[in-house]
Amino acid sequence: MRIGELASAADTTVRTIRHYHRLGLLPEPPRSSNGYRVYSMEDLVRLMRIRWLAGAGVPLGTVPTVIGTARDSEASDDLTADLEALIADLDAQVHALDGKRRALSAMLDGHRRGETLSPLPEPLVKTFAELIDGETDPRTREVFEHERDSFELVALSGQAPPEFLEAVSMALSDPAQRESVVALYRRFGALAGHPPSGVAAEIDAVAEAMAEFLTAFGQDGEGGLFVEWVAAAATYVRDGESMMAEVLPDPAQRAVALRVIARVAEGAVQS
Repeated sequence: MRIGELASAADTTVRTIRHYHRLGLLPEPPRSSNGYRVYSMEDLVRLMRIRWLAGAGVPLGTVPTVIGTARDSEASDDLTADLEALIADLDAQVHALDGKRRALSAMLDGHRRGETLSPLPEPLVKTFAELIDGETDPRTREVFEHERDSFELVALSGQAPPEFLEAVSMALSDPAQRESVVALYRRFGALAGHPPSGVAAEIDAVAEAMAEFLTAFGQDGEGGLFVEWVAAAATYVRDGESMMAEVLPDPAQRAVALRVIARVAEGAVQS
């Protein structure tokens, strides 16, 4: 058989066969006296075996090993291990794809309900929208916008469990707690523009109140719902404080944030 006949018999293309030649999967037969390569039935069987394995999900780079061990009775355990590894990899891919499908389906359902596309729980999204839209003080509105973005960053990084975000959402939905939180953030916003040395007492007071607010959602009996997050945040502050300056350019507000992270991380470690 010539290469075109081989491709037709195997239901593939000449280009694919030549690709297999380049990869070393299919040996090139010698040329006949007229200069054409002549393929045998053995070549057709090997080609169809390669196509069968590739169609089953065996990577082309693994095909020679699978074919070799399949014909070697002493390598039966190796073939078992290879196939088990391939199946495990496919299972992991299926699991990942299933997670992506569920996430996309949730996004689609939320969009159809008119919800804002966000990694945050919908009640928390609505709460921040109400706080931002209902705030008349520009500084406080900016604080709420920044806080919303910060919570989104935490959610996207996966460093805070959903339970923590849900707890914050429930707290902000409670009128009494929400009023105290809004008042606290107004104090935080009012610090903007003041030199830290001139408002040191207020920085300490606001930081302590914010730390207590966050720590309240970490009491789950196992060191807090977000121990990993605060530990990572504390490391981030220690190793990359210059980046913190970009996130919070105002020195007084940045001082509050640094104290809050340190205070909550310390409490998480002690618990």
